[in-house]
Amino acid sequence: MSSREPLHEGCSFLEHQYWIRKIVVGELMDITFAHYRNRFCMFRTYYALAVGKVKPDGVNMKVIELPDPPSKEQEEALIRGDVQAANLYLPNFLRRKLQGAPIIGLATEWKSTMKGNGVFVRADGPVKTPKDLEGRVIATHQGLHAIHQYLLRRVYGVDDKKLGWEGYPQEKLLDALLGGKADAVVLLDHFFFRGEVAEGVSCLYTDGEAWRKLHGFDEMIKHMVAAREDLLQQHPGIKDVLLRAFRASLAYSEAHLQEIAEAFIARYGGDKEALLASARYPRIEFTFTEKEQRLAEAEMELLVEVGQIPRKAPVTSLFAL
Repeated sequence: MSSREPLHEGCSFLEHQYWIRKIVVGELMDITFAHYRNRFCMFRTYYALAVGKVKPDGVNMKVIELPDPPSKEQEEALIRGDVQAANLYLPNFLRRKLQGAPIIGLATEWKSTMKGNGVFVRADGPVKTPKDLEGRVIATHQGLHAIHQYLLRRVYGVDDKKLGWEGYPQEKLLDALLGGKADAVVLLDHFFFRGEVAEGVSCLYTDGEAWRKLHGFDEMIKHMVAAREDLLQQHPGIKDVLLRAFRASLAYSEAHLQEIAEAFIARYGGDKEALLASARYPRIEFTFTEKEQRLAEAEMELLVEVGQIPRKAPVTSLFAL
């Protein structure tokens, strides 16, 4: 990103001048951004920022990785101020925001489509339809999975009180299924692709398929990016700076997936074919359009129904629009 590029679409004249002064006099603001660890989607999206291939205007950005749910470390780090911005699961963000946390949404990030998040079962096992899950154990990376609980109840008529939930690290879920420790598992990101090609495993349904049957939407917000409220208050226009940087980093990843997959494997291991295939699944745009606002409203209704958040709230109170 260059300071000669048009700055901050939608900013006021004073905000525009604020950022020009910071760039001209060489002032750099330090911002630490956190994303979930061992998730290729996030790793590749923010890779260019992490290694300095993309540099936000007027910002010295450090990118770190923190444990994903059920750990609360990432949201806690944002609330404490250890990091100034982070990607969060939408339900976790909403829960903490409604509790009064000093954080604000900037845009959507990962949106699942018809693939990329699904329930997998043993091909020769007793579960042939979602209804067959009653009385059985579903393993996920976070234990009870609110979205799948809702979809099973509303779309497939499953009595979710008869479901058992267990938590395993993502990389252990397929082994739990094939080893008989779980009757079904929820796989996402590059683990979804592993499930698609694994011998003896079949996909029962994807959340995208179920969500479309229920609401007609062709996508579902899973992750979003949030920042501390005081960051936006103290630095006019920073929202636009961050979103421009995120989009530029994502664009870099689209052109350098092979390089980034190799860097990911060097850190976490994994199958290169699976990583590259998984990059096709999510939709990532770093926007919060009117359609996405309606989508967020529908997802809040879901989360209220399954008891994950206490109430709905206007999106204008949750996101910086």
